[in-house]
Amino acid sequence: MPNSPNNHTIQKGDNITYVGVGTVQKPTTKSRFKMFLPIIPLIVIVLILVYLFPSQSSNSTTFNIHGAVLGTQMSQKPGLTVNGTFCGPGIRQVDWSNYAPYCEPKFSGNNGGSTSFGVTRTTITVTSRVPSSSLNSLAAAFFPASMVGTAAQATQTFNTYVKLFNNSFELYGRHVVIVPFNGKGNELSELQGQGLEQAQQDALTAKSLHAFADISLLSSTQIYDQYLADEKIIAIGGLLQPQYWFQQYAPYEFSPAPTCNSDAEVTATVLGRSMAGLPAIFSGDPKMQHTIRKFGIIYPQNPNYASCALELVSILKNKYHTNVVRQIAYSINIAEGESQAKNAVAQFQTRGVTSIICACDPLFPIFLVQNATAQKYYPEWLALDFGDIFGQKIAPTSQWENNIAGGITSPPKIEQEAYRAYKLEDPTGTPSPEFAAIYEPLLQLFTGLQAAGPDLTPETFAEGLFSMPTSKPGGEFGKWKYGQDVFSPVDSFQVLRWSPTTVSQQDGLKGSFIACNNGKLYTFSTSGATSLPNHVQLSCPEP
Repeated sequence: MPNSPNNHTIQKGDNITYVGVGTVQKPTTKSRFKMFLPIIPLIVIVLILVYLFPSQSSNSTTFNIHGAVLGTQMSQKPGLTVNGTFCGPGIRQVDWSNYAPYCEPKFSGNNGGSTSFGVTRTTITVTSRVPSSSLNSLAAAFFPASMVGTAAQATQTFNTYVKLFNNSFELYGRHVVIVPFNGKGNELSELQGQGLEQAQQDALTAKSLHAFADISLLSSTQIYDQYLADEKIIAIGGLLQPQYWFQQYAPYEFSPAPTCNSDAEVTATVLGRSMAGLPAIFSGDPKMQHTIRKFGIIYPQNPNYASCALELVSILKNKYHTNVVRQIAYSINIAEGESQAKNAVAQFQTRGVTSIICACDPLFPIFLVQNATAQKYYPEWLALDFGDIFGQKIAPTSQWENNIAGGITSPPKIEQEAYRAYKLEDPTGTPSPEFAAIYEPLLQLFTGLQAAGPDLTPETFAEGLFSMPTSKPGGEFGKWKYGQDVFSPVDSFQVLRWSPTTVSQQDGLKGSFIACNNGKLYTFSTSGATSLPNHVQLSCPEP
């Protein structure tokens, strides 16, 4: 899977329509960010959070790792770990995680003390921002509290995992101290490309609290993460960013999700091999089911995200000789969501589009399918998997039965690693409904801390993660595979179809994604999607 940045720029002759005009606040003269319209994510509800707000920073650089990793060197030594596991060749630090690093015998001796800003002989300071306003208020307008949980539940779950990880991972005589703070930044404003000064002030606050890293989880934004990087603070966030963004801010940006470049390539491969040139059999329109597919695409008019959407279009055209007949860029503005969706649907229908590639934020598909139904238009939907609760919100329109997505099916909750880990620390407690979204980035953080060895710095943190072994098979997040400049380890996916009657393993309600092609797992790093039979329809169970 190529990791080089996509350099496609929008040209005058490109067949792209813009719908809607968003309001963008201009940055102050002190800001070092260029303003672009953003993509709004909603990871407050599920794992996937699309942070797409590009920056030009004087502190950005390309980061390269050289040299041996202390944590890896020590992994083959016998002895008991801090959690009582007998350590030896190939043994993982904990037996309850498929993603754990190789084991480290319990450390003794001099760890070097203050090896980096935010690190002392006994502590590693990690901040967690509570913004002045968050996506919770927006989520409450669309989803009941029983689905998304409360802030108190999220905090309790967060603290439970931190306690477990502090007692389970080798931190070389140190332990992680979480320092929450009330920020000035408004998460909703930042996700719309505004509130830059407040986001920068919050990053400076994290600096004043001596943060080595920040893990604001469900309240981080791309803007905030970039300002953290400027202050040389590691951020675990920035999901679905382009590869060049991670390289630009290395070694300070990491994510437990794939880059949008990888998503673009594998999506184009699935479409090119299993859908292009074939009838739109997943459409809700009987006539359309016998019509050869015509693709349209819609995405936020933001340079970072647009670059990946246009990369997908380019791969389809150049590698699979398939044109996307209508490209539409929309602005992220909830107030204009209805009108923009109505306009877009009308354009797709006029051009005879049978299959809509919806590279959208989590909320915009709600507007799209409602307007498609109103216009008696039932195309195939090729959208991102934002989790079952989103599909359950969309499903009453019946349009979502026509949706094909990429992702990983979830096992029953009691079999999920994140749930079992929570119960190890708090057997009688109940985690937040968002427990998996809280667990995964914390797992990446503590993995990097152990793999860095005693000489903890941002550079050794990155070096440690890059040297991590591939995860064991069967993990609920799919395959994790690190390597040089791999800031986002997810390396596998399944092709999914929405089923309104299947009970979700996420919330126990009807409505869930089910796997196509007998649940086959495809990889990112080895272009595994090319194993799909060429010019053969996907085999997906009927909803």
